Amino acid sequence: MSMLHGLMQGPFGRREFLRAAAIALPGAALTTSIGAAESATNSARLGAPAGFDPMSPADNLRAYIRMTRSLDPQATTVGWFGGRVFSVIGDQEIIRPLFDVEGFGIGRTEPQADGSYKALWREVGYYKDLASGAIMETWRNPLLDEQVDVYPINNDPVNSHLKPEFTLGFGATKDEHRETIKFLLPWHFLGNSAMAAFDVNLDWKSPLDPKIWKRESSGERVRVSEYQQWRVERDELADVSLPSVHTYGSWNRVATWLPWMLMGQKPGHLFYRSHTLKLERVEDLPRDILAYTEKRFPKYLTAPTEWRAPNVSSFEMFARDRKTPQLTFAANRTAWARRSQQSMRSSRSGSRSSTCSLWRRRRWARRVISTAHPKVAIHFAC
Repeated sequence: MSMLHGLMQGPFGRREFLRAAAIALPGAALTTSIGAAESATNSARLGAPAGFDPMSPADNLRAYIRMTRSLDPQATTVGWFGGRVFSVIGDQEIIRPLFDVEGFGIGRTEPQADGSYKALWREVGYYKDLASGAIMETWRNPLLDEQVDVYPINNDPVNSHLKPEFTLGFGATKDEHRETIKFLLPWHFLGNSAMAAFDVNLDWKSPLDPKIWKRESSGERVRVSEYQQWRVERDELADVSLPSVHTYGSWNRVATWLPWMLMGQKPGHLFYRSHTLKLERVEDLPRDILAYTEKRFPKYLTAPTEWRAPNVSSFEMFARDRKTPQLTFAANRTAWARRSQQSMRSSRSGSRSSTCSLWRRRRWARRVISTAHPKVAIHFAC
Protein backbone atom coordinates (compact mmCIF):
# COMPACT_ATOMS: atom_id res chain seq x y z
CA MET A 1 0.00 0.00 0.00
CA SER A 2 3.05 2.26 0.17
CA MET A 3 2.64 3.37 -3.42
CA LEU A 4 -0.76 4.92 -2.77
CA HIS A 5 0.30 6.51 0.51
CA GLY A 6 3.55 7.87 -0.88
CA LEU A 7 2.31 8.88 -4.30
CA MET A 8 1.95 12.58 -3.56
CA GLN A 9 5.21 13.32 -1.80
CA GLY A 10 6.00 16.98 -2.32
CA PRO A 11 4.23 17.76 -4.61
CA PHE A 12 3.62 14.35 -6.20
CA GLY A 13 4.31 10.81 -5.10
CA ARG A 14 7.82 9.36 -4.95
CA ARG A 15 8.88 12.35 -6.99
CA GLU A 16 12.58 12.12 -6.30
CA PHE A 17 12.50 8.38 -6.93
CA LEU A 18 10.56 8.73 -10.15
CA ARG A 19 12.76 11.58 -11.35
CA ALA A 20 15.80 9.37 -10.85
CA ALA A 21 14.05 6.54 -12.68
CA ALA A 22 13.16 8.77 -15.61
CA ILE A 23 16.69 10.16 -15.86
CA ALA A 24 18.25 6.72 -15.69
CA LEU A 25 15.90 5.27 -18.28
CA PRO A 26 13.57 7.64 -20.17
CA GLY A 27 10.02 6.43 -20.49
CA ALA A 28 9.12 6.07 -16.83
CA ALA A 29 5.36 6.36 -16.81
CA LEU A 30 2.55 7.04 -14.40
CA THR A 31 -1.23 7.22 -14.65
CA THR A 32 -3.73 7.82 -11.86
CA SER A 33 -7.49 8.14 -11.37
CA ILE A 34 -6.94 11.36 -9.38
CA GLY A 35 -8.30 14.30 -11.32
CA ALA A 36 -10.25 12.15 -13.77
CA ALA A 37 -13.53 13.42 -12.33
CA GLU A 38 -12.65 16.93 -13.54
CA SER A 39 -13.58 15.95 -17.10
CA ALA A 40 -16.80 14.26 -15.98
CA THR A 41 -20.19 15.91 -16.00
CA ASN A 42 -21.90 17.32 -12.95
CA SER A 43 -23.58 13.93 -12.51
CA ALA A 44 -20.81 13.27 -9.99
CA ARG A 45 -22.68 15.63 -7.68
CA LEU A 46 -25.88 13.57 -7.81
CA GLY A 47 -26.56 11.97 -4.44
CA ALA A 48 -23.73 13.80 -2.69
CA PRO A 49 -24.55 14.76 0.90
CA ALA A 50 -25.14 18.39 1.77
CA GLY A 51 -21.93 20.13 2.76
CA PHE A 52 -19.71 17.96 0.54
CA ASP A 53 -18.95 18.91 -3.06
CA PRO A 54 -17.33 16.00 -4.99
CA MET A 55 -16.13 18.53 -7.61
CA SER A 56 -14.22 20.57 -5.02
CA PRO A 57 -10.49 19.67 -4.67
CA ALA A 58 -10.42 21.00 -1.10
CA ASP A 59 -13.46 18.91 -0.10
CA ASN A 60 -11.95 15.82 -1.75
CA LEU A 61 -8.64 16.30 0.02
CA ARG A 62 -10.26 16.64 3.43
CA ALA A 63 -12.51 13.64 2.73
CA TYR A 64 -9.49 11.55 1.67
CA ILE A 65 -7.65 12.41 4.89
CA ARG A 66 -10.73 11.71 7.01
CA MET A 67 -11.14 8.31 5.30
CA THR A 68 -7.51 7.20 5.48
CA ARG A 69 -6.15 9.17 8.45
CA SER A 70 -7.46 12.04 10.61
CA LEU A 71 -7.54 15.83 10.39
CA ASP A 72 -6.59 15.89 14.08
CA PRO A 73 -2.78 16.29 14.23
CA GLN A 74 -2.71 14.61 17.66
CA ALA A 75 -4.55 11.49 16.50
CA THR A 76 -2.80 8.27 15.49
CA THR A 77 -4.34 6.24 12.66
CA VAL A 78 -3.82 2.53 12.10
CA GLY A 79 -4.70 1.17 8.66
CA TRP A 80 -5.04 -2.64 8.61
CA PHE A 81 -4.98 -4.75 5.45
CA GLY A 82 -5.31 -8.48 4.93
CA GLY A 83 -5.76 -10.69 1.89
CA ARG A 84 -4.25 -13.19 -0.53
CA VAL A 85 -1.58 -13.17 -3.24
CA PHE A 86 -1.93 -15.16 -6.48
CA SER A 87 0.38 -16.09 -9.34
CA VAL A 88 -0.64 -15.19 -12.89
CA ILE A 89 1.31 -17.01 -15.60
CA GLY A 90 0.33 -16.69 -19.26
CA ASP A 91 -3.18 -16.92 -20.66
CA GLN A 92 -3.67 -20.68 -20.29
CA GLU A 93 -2.37 -21.57 -16.82
CA ILE A 94 -4.90 -21.32 -14.01
CA ILE A 95 -4.40 -18.53 -11.48
CA ARG A 96 -3.27 -20.08 -8.20
CA PRO A 97 -3.02 -18.79 -4.62
CA LEU A 98 0.51 -18.63 -3.22
CA PHE A 99 0.26 -17.12 0.27
CA ASP A 100 -1.68 -14.63 2.36
CA VAL A 101 -0.56 -11.12 3.26
CA GLU A 102 -1.51 -9.11 6.34
CA GLY A 103 -0.18 -5.98 8.00
CA PHE A 104 -0.81 -2.36 8.79
CA GLY A 105 0.34 1.20 8.39
CA ILE A 106 0.48 3.78 11.16
CA GLY A 107 0.72 7.55 11.04
CA ARG A 108 -0.68 10.98 11.66
CA THR A 109 -1.38 14.15 9.66
CA GLU A 110 -0.07 17.68 10.18
CA PRO A 111 -2.03 20.60 8.63
CA GLN A 112 0.09 23.29 6.95
CA ALA A 113 -0.49 27.05 6.76
CA ASP A 114 -1.10 26.95 2.99
CA GLY A 115 -4.02 24.52 3.29
CA SER A 116 -1.95 21.43 2.48
CA TYR A 117 -1.24 18.50 4.81
CA LYS A 118 1.87 16.53 5.63
CA ALA A 119 0.99 12.91 6.24
CA LEU A 120 3.60 10.94 8.19
CA TRP A 121 3.34 7.20 7.65
CA ARG A 122 5.19 3.90 7.98
CA GLU A 123 3.96 0.37 7.24
CA VAL A 124 4.76 -3.26 7.89
CA GLY A 125 3.29 -6.47 6.49
CA TYR A 126 3.82 -10.20 6.68
CA TYR A 127 3.31 -13.15 4.34
CA LYS A 128 1.34 -16.02 5.83
CA ASP A 129 0.96 -19.73 5.11
CA LEU A 130 -2.21 -20.59 3.21
CA ALA A 131 -3.05 -23.66 5.32
CA SER A 132 -2.06 -22.63 8.84
CA GLY A 133 -2.30 -18.84 8.64
CA ALA A 134 1.07 -18.60 10.40
CA ILE A 135 3.50 -15.79 9.57
CA MET A 136 6.24 -17.28 7.39
CA GLU A 137 9.96 -16.73 7.66
CA THR A 138 10.69 -19.38 5.01
CA TRP A 139 8.46 -20.60 2.19
CA ARG A 140 8.65 -23.46 -0.27
CA ASN A 141 8.08 -21.80 -3.62
CA PRO A 142 5.86 -24.24 -5.56
CA LEU A 143 6.81 -22.56 -8.83
CA LEU A 144 10.47 -23.52 -8.24
CA ASP A 145 10.08 -26.34 -5.72
CA GLU A 146 12.68 -24.54 -3.64
CA GLN A 147 12.82 -23.20 -0.09
CA VAL A 148 13.30 -19.41 0.06
CA ASP A 149 13.71 -16.86 2.84
CA VAL A 150 10.69 -14.58 3.17
CA TYR A 151 11.29 -10.83 3.33
CA PRO A 152 8.48 -8.93 5.12
CA ILE A 153 7.14 -5.52 4.11
CA ASN A 154 8.81 -2.84 6.27
CA ASN A 155 8.70 0.57 4.64
CA ASP A 156 9.72 3.66 6.57
CA PRO A 157 9.09 6.41 5.67
CA VAL A 158 6.06 6.46 3.37
CA ASN A 159 5.22 10.16 3.69
CA SER A 160 2.92 12.33 1.59
CA HIS A 161 2.53 16.07 1.09
CA LEU A 162 -1.15 16.36 0.20
CA LYS A 163 -2.45 19.39 -1.67
CA PRO A 164 -5.72 20.37 -3.41
CA GLU A 165 -3.71 20.63 -6.64
CA PHE A 166 -0.43 19.00 -7.61
CA THR A 167 1.91 18.78 -10.58
CA LEU A 168 2.17 15.53 -12.48
CA GLY A 169 5.66 15.23 -13.92
CA PHE A 170 9.03 13.58 -13.39
CA GLY A 171 11.27 16.63 -13.82
CA ALA A 172 13.54 14.59 -16.08
CA THR A 173 13.87 17.26 -18.79
CA LYS A 174 13.35 21.02 -18.85
CA ASP A 175 10.96 20.88 -21.79
CA GLU A 176 8.85 17.94 -20.64
CA HIS A 177 5.08 18.28 -20.59
CA ARG A 178 3.94 18.98 -17.04
CA GLU A 179 0.33 19.00 -15.98
CA THR A 180 -1.41 20.47 -12.96
CA ILE A 181 -4.08 18.11 -11.65
CA LYS A 182 -6.83 18.79 -9.18
CA PHE A 183 -7.32 16.40 -6.26
CA LEU A 184 -10.64 14.89 -7.34
CA LEU A 185 -11.59 11.32 -6.48
CA PRO A 186 -14.19 9.33 -8.45
CA TRP A 187 -17.29 9.07 -6.20
CA HIS A 188 -20.46 6.98 -6.10
CA PHE A 189 -23.38 7.60 -3.76
CA LEU A 190 -26.03 4.97 -3.11
CA GLY A 191 -28.41 5.08 -0.17
CA ASN A 192 -26.37 5.89 2.94
CA SER A 193 -23.13 4.73 1.30
CA ALA A 194 -20.46 7.02 -0.13
CA MET A 195 -17.77 5.23 -2.13
CA ALA A 196 -14.49 6.52 -3.56
CA ALA A 197 -11.46 5.02 -5.30
CA PHE A 198 -7.80 5.77 -5.94
CA ASP A 199 -5.84 4.06 -8.75
CA VAL A 200 -2.19 4.39 -9.68
CA ASN A 201 -0.22 2.63 -12.44
CA LEU A 202 3.55 2.95 -12.43
CA ASP A 203 6.47 1.80 -14.53
CA TRP A 204 10.07 2.61 -13.57
CA LYS A 205 13.65 1.38 -13.72
CA SER A 206 14.21 -1.41 -11.24
CA PRO A 207 16.53 -0.67 -8.29
CA LEU A 208 17.58 -4.34 -8.57
CA ASP A 209 19.89 -4.61 -11.57
CA PRO A 210 19.10 -8.00 -13.22
CA LYS A 211 22.77 -8.35 -14.21
CA ILE A 212 23.66 -8.43 -10.50
CA TRP A 213 20.45 -9.62 -8.85
CA LYS A 214 19.93 -12.49 -11.27
CA ARG A 215 17.41 -14.40 -9.15
CA GLU A 216 15.84 -11.47 -7.31
CA SER A 217 15.19 -9.02 -10.17
CA SER A 218 12.28 -9.46 -12.57
CA GLY A 219 14.03 -7.33 -15.20
CA GLU A 220 15.21 -3.86 -16.11
CA ARG A 221 11.86 -2.29 -15.29
CA VAL A 222 9.21 -2.63 -12.61
CA ARG A 223 5.53 -2.34 -13.45
CA VAL A 224 3.19 -2.01 -10.48
CA SER A 225 -0.48 -1.01 -10.26
CA GLU A 226 -2.47 -0.47 -7.08
CA TYR A 227 -6.21 0.04 -6.72
CA GLN A 228 -7.83 1.11 -3.48
CA GLN A 229 -11.50 1.62 -2.68
CA TRP A 230 -13.24 3.02 0.39
CA ARG A 231 -16.80 2.95 1.66
CA VAL A 232 -18.04 5.37 4.36
CA GLU A 233 -21.41 6.30 5.79
CA ARG A 234 -22.93 9.17 3.84
CA ASP A 235 -24.02 10.85 7.10
CA GLU A 236 -20.49 10.74 8.52
CA LEU A 237 -19.04 12.21 5.35
CA ALA A 238 -21.54 15.07 5.60
CA ASP A 239 -20.63 15.82 9.23
CA VAL A 240 -17.60 18.08 8.77
CA SER A 241 -17.14 18.31 12.54
CA LEU A 242 -15.74 14.75 12.49
CA PRO A 243 -11.96 14.79 11.89
CA SER A 244 -12.07 11.09 11.02
CA VAL A 245 -14.73 8.74 9.63
CA HIS A 246 -15.14 4.97 9.93
CA THR A 247 -13.84 3.40 6.75
CA TYR A 248 -13.53 -0.02 5.25
CA GLY A 249 -12.60 -0.99 1.74
CA SER A 250 -10.24 -2.97 -0.45
CA TRP A 251 -6.70 -2.86 -1.78
CA ASN A 252 -5.72 -4.68 -4.97
CA ARG A 253 -2.29 -4.82 -6.55
CA VAL A 254 -0.78 -6.12 -9.79
CA ALA A 255 3.00 -6.39 -9.59
CA THR A 256 6.13 -8.22 -10.63
CA TRP A 257 7.42 -11.22 -8.69
CA LEU A 258 8.67 -10.32 -5.21
CA PRO A 259 12.50 -10.34 -5.05
CA TRP A 260 12.62 -12.90 -2.23
CA MET A 261 10.64 -15.41 -4.34
CA LEU A 262 13.80 -15.83 -6.50
CA MET A 263 11.75 -16.06 -9.70
CA GLY A 264 14.16 -13.95 -11.72
CA GLN A 265 12.76 -13.08 -15.13
CA LYS A 266 10.46 -16.06 -15.40
CA PRO A 267 7.16 -15.18 -17.14
CA GLY A 268 4.27 -14.11 -14.94
CA HIS A 269 3.35 -11.71 -12.18
CA LEU A 270 1.41 -11.39 -8.90
CA PHE A 271 -2.12 -10.30 -8.13
CA TYR A 272 -3.12 -9.19 -4.61
CA ARG A 273 -6.64 -8.81 -3.26
CA SER A 274 -7.27 -7.66 0.28
CA HIS A 275 -9.65 -5.99 2.69
CA THR A 276 -8.78 -2.75 4.46
CA LEU A 277 -10.04 -1.31 7.72
CA LYS A 278 -9.14 1.80 9.67
CA LEU A 279 -8.46 1.21 13.36
CA GLU A 280 -8.08 3.66 16.21
CA ARG A 281 -5.22 1.93 18.05
CA VAL A 282 -2.65 -0.83 17.57
CA GLU A 283 -4.26 -2.89 20.33
CA ASP A 284 -7.13 -3.56 17.91
CA LEU A 285 -4.81 -5.42 15.51
CA PRO A 286 -4.99 -9.24 15.28
CA ARG A 287 -3.02 -10.84 18.10
CA ASP A 288 -0.48 -12.61 15.88
CA ILE A 289 0.28 -9.43 13.90
CA LEU A 290 0.66 -7.40 17.10
CA ALA A 291 2.87 -9.99 18.81
CA TYR A 292 5.15 -10.50 15.80
CA THR A 293 5.55 -6.75 15.33
CA GLU A 294 6.42 -6.28 19.01
CA LYS A 295 9.13 -8.90 18.57
CA ARG A 296 10.58 -8.00 15.16
CA PHE A 297 9.56 -4.44 14.23
CA PRO A 298 8.53 -2.57 17.40
CA LYS A 299 8.97 0.92 15.92
CA TYR A 300 5.96 0.29 13.68
CA LEU A 301 3.69 0.29 16.73
CA THR A 302 4.07 4.07 17.08
CA ALA A 303 3.37 6.81 14.56
CA PRO A 304 6.27 8.84 13.11
CA THR A 305 6.89 12.18 14.81
CA GLU A 306 9.16 13.86 12.24
CA TRP A 307 9.07 14.38 8.49
CA ARG A 308 11.72 12.37 6.65
CA ALA A 309 12.57 12.04 2.98
CA PRO A 310 12.88 10.38 0.59
CA ASN A 311 10.34 7.58 0.78
CA VAL A 312 11.51 4.00 0.31
CA SER A 313 9.89 1.13 -1.58
CA SER A 314 9.93 -2.56 -0.70
CA PHE A 315 12.39 -3.18 -3.55
CA GLU A 316 14.83 -0.64 -2.15
CA MET A 317 14.49 -2.00 1.39
CA PHE A 318 15.17 -5.52 0.12
CA ALA A 319 18.35 -4.45 -1.69
CA ARG A 320 19.50 -2.47 1.33
CA ASP A 321 18.97 -5.30 3.81
CA ARG A 322 20.06 -8.29 1.72
CA LYS A 323 23.11 -6.45 0.31
CA THR A 324 24.25 -9.36 -1.89
CA PRO A 325 22.33 -11.49 -4.41
CA GLN A 326 21.67 -15.16 -3.78
CA LEU A 327 23.36 -17.67 -6.03
CA THR A 328 21.33 -20.20 -7.91
CA PHE A 329 21.15 -23.63 -6.34
CA ALA A 330 23.20 -24.99 -9.23
CA ALA A 331 25.94 -22.45 -8.47
CA ASN A 332 25.89 -23.39 -4.79
CA ARG A 333 26.07 -27.09 -5.65
CA THR A 334 29.03 -26.49 -7.98
CA ALA A 335 30.85 -24.51 -5.30
CA TRP A 336 30.32 -27.24 -2.70
CA ALA A 337 31.48 -29.96 -5.12
CA ARG A 338 34.59 -28.01 -6.14
CA ARG A 339 35.52 -27.35 -2.52
CA SER A 340 35.08 -31.01 -1.63
CA GLN A 341 37.20 -32.21 -4.56
CA GLN A 342 39.99 -29.85 -3.55
CA SER A 343 39.84 -31.17 -0.01
CA MET A 344 39.94 -34.78 -1.22
CA ARG A 345 42.99 -34.16 -3.40
CA SER A 346 44.88 -32.57 -0.55
CA SER A 347 43.95 -35.42 1.78
CA ARG A 348 45.46 -38.20 -0.34
CA SER A 349 48.91 -37.39 0.97
CA GLY A 350 47.69 -36.35 4.41
CA SER A 351 47.51 -38.16 7.71
CA ARG A 352 44.62 -40.09 9.26
CA SER A 353 43.52 -36.90 11.01
CA SER A 354 43.24 -35.17 7.63
CA THR A 355 41.04 -38.00 6.36
CA CYS A 356 38.78 -37.71 9.40
CA SER A 357 38.58 -33.96 8.92
CA LEU A 358 37.64 -34.48 5.27
CA TRP A 359 34.92 -36.97 6.24
CA ARG A 360 33.43 -34.39 8.60
CA ARG A 361 33.52 -31.73 5.87
CA ARG A 362 31.86 -34.06 3.38
CA ARG A 363 29.10 -34.91 5.84
CA TRP A 364 28.56 -31.20 6.64
CA ALA A 365 28.42 -30.24 2.93
CA ARG A 366 25.93 -33.05 2.27
CA ARG A 367 23.72 -31.85 5.14
CA VAL A 368 23.78 -28.18 4.04
CA ILE A 369 22.96 -28.94 0.40
CA SER A 370 20.19 -31.38 1.31
CA THR A 371 18.66 -28.75 3.59
CA ALA A 372 18.76 -26.14 0.86
CA HIS A 373 17.19 -28.51 -1.65
CA PRO A 374 15.73 -31.67 -0.02
CA LYS A 375 15.22 -33.45 -3.33
CA VAL A 376 18.98 -33.43 -3.99
CA ALA A 377 21.53 -35.37 -2.01
CA ILE A 378 25.14 -35.22 -3.18
CA HIS A 379 27.43 -38.05 -2.21
CA PHE A 380 31.18 -37.71 -2.50
CA ALA A 381 33.41 -40.70 -3.26
CA CYS A 382 37.07 -40.90 -2.21
